Amino acid sequence: MSHLYQAVGWNRQKRIYDFTLLGVVLLAVSVFGAITALRHPGTTAEMFLIRFTSVTAFLLLHVTLAIGPLSRLVPRFLPLLYNRRHLGVTLAVMALIHGVLTIFQYHALGDRNPLVSVFTAYGNDYLSPLSDLRSISRFPFEILGFLALLVLFLMAATSHDFWLRHLGPRTWKRLHQLVYAAYGLIVAHVLLGVLQAERSPVFPILLGTGFVALMALHLAAAAKERALDRRASELAGEGFEKVAYVRDLSENEGRVVVAGGKRFALFVRDGRLFALSNVCRHQGGPIGEGRIVNGCITCPWHGFQYKAEDGCSPPPFDEVLETYPLRMVGTAVFLSTQALPPGTKSEGVPVPESRPVEKMEFYIGWQARMAPALARRLRAAVIPAAVSIPMIIAMIVWFQNPVDRGRYEFGVVKSFEGVIYETPIPRLRLEAADGTTVDHILVGAGKFGVKTLIAGAHGHRVKFDGSLIVREPFRMIEMNRPETFTIVDQGAAPSPDEDVSSLGKGKFTGELVDTKCWSGVMRPATGKVHRACAIRCLSGGVPPGLLVRDGSGDGVVFMLAGPEGEALNYDIQLAGTFIEVSGMLELHGVTPVLRVDSIQSVR
Repeated sequence: MSHLYQAVGWNRQKRIYDFTLLGVVLLAVSVFGAITALRHPGTTAEMFLIRFTSVTAFLLLHVTLAIGPLSRLVPRFLPLLYNRRHLGVTLAVMALIHGVLTIFQYHALGDRNPLVSVFTAYGNDYLSPLSDLRSISRFPFEILGFLALLVLFLMAATSHDFWLRHLGPRTWKRLHQLVYAAYGLIVAHVLLGVLQAERSPVFPILLGTGFVALMALHLAAAAKERALDRRASELAGEGFEKVAYVRDLSENEGRVVVAGGKRFALFVRDGRLFALSNVCRHQGGPIGEGRIVNGCITCPWHGFQYKAEDGCSPPPFDEVLETYPLRMVGTAVFLSTQALPPGTKSEGVPVPESRPVEKMEFYIGWQARMAPALARRLRAAVIPAAVSIPMIIAMIVWFQNPVDRGRYEFGVVKSFEGVIYETPIPRLRLEAADGTTVDHILVGAGKFGVKTLIAGAHGHRVKFDGSLIVREPFRMIEMNRPETFTIVDQGAAPSPDEDVSSLGKGKFTGELVDTKCWSGVMRPATGKVHRACAIRCLSGGVPPGLLVRDGSGDGVVFMLAGPEGEALNYDIQLAGTFIEVSGMLELHGVTPVLRVDSIQSVR
């Protein structure tokens, strides 16, 4: 509400601000979608949203953090500060969508509550850097993003002035300075997460550029403030300090001065000079950088107003600024740092040879229209910045890792009939029309195996409904309709050596993967960002595999089993990491199975 007792609604300038923000987001999602369809056509809808919301939120966070120091360095950016919380709420919503989708994608549908899994999936990886600094790369990055999301949500939820009034400006401001903690958490989240999976140098370059740019802006703004604080103040008279000269003052325009190590605001109104506190009672804004609008001193940050003669806000508001005595000696202005009693009315000090009233370009958010010249200069700065966000997003999505080749027929249920094998890996052998046979690894719905479901059916002909998962030549069936599982013919169980050929003993190095996600359910299916899902899948009984790649990057997955064909006993915390496995390699039909003698972690 302004001093005219009119509610500050969604006025013209707010609409321009919000529609510009909405337009940038829509343009960004269009660019992201178009390039994703061109470069990564196999990307699922969930993965698209996870990637888009994370990139957009991170870019908006940089913009939000840049507005403050930009406003200190270049006053034309002050109008952006008025509605900065709109940017903050938007990035918090984007971050929330990203967080919810990633928790569901990687931690849900398993053997543990998704939120519990976020904190517990990685076991000892929290403490491993204490004993080996090289293991810092394995530190659970998800928890850092989760904590940052809590901070962003808290800031968005308390952004309204209702919380400012009840918490008090100082407490509220300190609470919202946690955004810098959130930024640090997100940078660490990116460094320990996606940057360990993406191979293009574009990503660390962009991250470093954004960090350096923000640091440079904040350091430049801090240097400007320190320079102001270092201005020498000369003692004169009884407790008064010389702070300015008449030539430094302009009618209706504030000036910040320093006395006794503190900042004060000087204003000339109707040829008389007044001194007040420089700290706005709303959010601590710099009163001396404001202007007199409609007869009231107006803070440049959010338009809070005060009367020059007594520091009181116009009714019905009750905020009060301290006022201070002034003396004029020739053209020199002297100020006492001893405040007058609150609300004391002053006649001010006449200012000789004051400048004529000037039409200053000064704008705050509740005014109906921005000064034309200021609007033009602001557009000249904002439009290129707004266009650069979709351009950066285009660069990011263009250089992202290609989507792994795999097909998950989600929602497509087919009927399958064949001979089932429980050991060494649960699989179904199907007969093709030409008489050949093809083995399909069996998994359950979500992040579970089928050991309990198929128990006792080894060697029998069975029939059930499920969904196909294919990553040639690897084939898998998700038994997502367990109620349809029936035994058609109780045939004799095949001997252990039937259709099995030994390829000899060996030692292999590769990545421990859960075969369901690698075969096509999760894309991309390998790397650091996949570990949480792999841990949940392996914990739920999905068969483990060893992904071994050649020099060109092509790879094959060996199914892992115990030495006698039993289920493998291993540490699921190794999921998504490189291990060295030794054992007997066999070919069961067309399925390579490695009977494991030993597993060692490769650091």
